[in-house]
Amino acid sequence: MGIAATLVSVAIGVSESRTDLVPSPGYIPSATVAKFILATSRGPVNQARVLALMGPRGCGKTTGAVAAMVSLAERVTTEHPEIRPLKAACIRDTWISLERTTQESIRDFSRKGLPVFWHSGGREAWIGHPTNPVLRIYFFGLDQEGDADKLQGLELGVLWLEEVAPAAGLSAGVPATALGLGATSLRQPGVPPRILMTLNPPDRDHWVLKVEEFLDDLGLEDILVERYSVPKHEKSDHFEMLAATSASAEERQGWTEAAYAFRRYTERNRAFLASIGRPDLVNRLVEGEIGEIQVGEAVVPAFSRTLHVAAQPLVIHPHWPIVRGHDGGGSPSTVFVQPLGEHGRDGLNILGSHTSVNTPIETHIREWVLPFMSRYGLMPHSRGEYGQARRRVHLYRDIVDPSMIHEGKTVRGTESTSGYVITEMLGAGLEAGPVDWDSRREALNAAFSRAGLGDRLRFIEIDPDENDMLITALAGRFRYPKHLATGRVEMTVEAAKRVSGVYSGTPDALAYVLACLYPAWEWLRKEQRSRAPQGPVRTRGWLGR
Repeated sequence: MGIAATLVSVAIGVSESRTDLVPSPGYIPSATVAKFILATSRGPVNQARVLALMGPRGCGKTTGAVAAMVSLAERVTTEHPEIRPLKAACIRDTWISLERTTQESIRDFSRKGLPVFWHSGGREAWIGHPTNPVLRIYFFGLDQEGDADKLQGLELGVLWLEEVAPAAGLSAGVPATALGLGATSLRQPGVPPRILMTLNPPDRDHWVLKVEEFLDDLGLEDILVERYSVPKHEKSDHFEMLAATSASAEERQGWTEAAYAFRRYTERNRAFLASIGRPDLVNRLVEGEIGEIQVGEAVVPAFSRTLHVAAQPLVIHPHWPIVRGHDGGGSPSTVFVQPLGEHGRDGLNILGSHTSVNTPIETHIREWVLPFMSRYGLMPHSRGEYGQARRRVHLYRDIVDPSMIHEGKTVRGTESTSGYVITEMLGAGLEAGPVDWDSRREALNAAFSRAGLGDRLRFIEIDPDENDMLITALAGRFRYPKHLATGRVEMTVEAAKRVSGVYSGTPDALAYVLACLYPAWEWLRKEQRSRAPQGPVRTRGWLGR
């Protein structure tokens, strides 16, 4: 009986399949993996499918992908015997990772009965028959020079991206270009094109999630995008179910021991990852949840998505002032904030923010700042070349990186400053924020630590729709580097900007604003006064004192 027949008849409960293609290795997938396998093998021939199998460590993603490709190969060979073999490319970040993990998982599958034959020095795996396979897998490590060019010459039916997301860092993993280039090779005649991605849950900002959203938004009928997330307990529960339904005591004991071993494996992973201070890895690699990757130390540890990001878009109050914060450099950033109440004592709303990567300040203002103002009715009533007006809807205050006022920039062929451009294009009067990093850093942490008033959970609330990069930065991407061997943290703004890249711009623009509006020392003094112990109430004595 073939693998496809085993999956369909045993796991799914249907019995229609050819049985003379690939000898069954006795593989019975868990429920989520079985759905992924069937989604791969079924569907219209002219429908491309992008299918992601996501889950914690050890949940069977690699084995599930191989079984899915074999199942598709059996379908194609049954419907069109002349199409043999199905051609698939497996791409991973490095060749050594392919050899030591992906290919070893396939060898383990082979030891359980899957007929796998290795060719070209381990760069190809033929499945089904040593000379006439139903499936032929080509392996590509992206660290091997020229591998990407070899991929373009193939006519593939399946593109398999293995371990797409990095395990512990922000680099490595499979880049998005591998998906784009690989997809152009899905042109094997008569084969329904498939893109399979197997991965641990990624960082919230990972490209695979953006690709899913983008393709979903296109709404193309001939592209189906699906994600299958394996729950953390599914594999051990699956083994226990197999133990309960086993016909013999020996099989029952084997499945019971397998369930116990996997639970212990999971708990060990949890303990060791927690012991090194990486709760983010516990969430992703053990709990199987999408989250933030924490590398180094967050500059703003007090930030919380739950507490600081509003559930709904924020209301812009029409008659209260708006403060714009600007950070300069080759990738300028701007943040719009609105203090609430008299002197901003009731809270601070962050309305919008943006970093224009590798963009002149003039272009940044034209392409983001002015459109943002126009979109939310923040433009002046009267028109001018750069939006200057006789009467404004809001009173603006602009606080900038001090270097933007003093450093020379070439604007329209004349020597000027970034601050001059802001003044000309926005009609703004500029205030320089503090130069020293301590004032900005402490203002950031103090503001995000403050409790809110009334129904506000926190003093600061962030609009959820217009601050994607700022939220990601505050959640951990804006960070200090941490030496892996010594644990020493380099807490300078230069170090933070070096490792954070474009994620340093919007929080630093915000820091200039907070350092001017809400200095940390002022808030601390008020907190100390409010928490000062009160002595006993003095009563008037018989001497009148």
